[in-house]
Amino acid sequence: MSDELRRLLGLQQKRLLAAVLGFAEREIYPDLTAEQRKAFRSSVIDAVGSYHGMMLDIVGSQDPNTLVNAEAIEMLREIREQVMAMRGDD
Repeated sequence: MSDELRRLLGLQQKRLLAAVLGFAEREIYPDLTAEQRKAFRSSVIDAVGSYHGMMLDIVGSQDPNTLVNAEAIEMLREIREQVMAMRGDD
């Protein structure tokens, strides 16, 4: 896997976490106890981390001489755009 692709996936992971947890802090956390907030945050971080690890495994298992699935790359770009729009980073 190229360093650039690994960097792109890492950035997407961070942006996704920032968007979800930022929304949760504004919209969900006021209704939760401290213990529930901690559990929610941990669940989100674990789920995103698992997905990120899976993506790294999938992409890393491909033959380096083949092209990465263009549909997967496009999906990542769309997620990035949505996260940026949610954060107001257009």
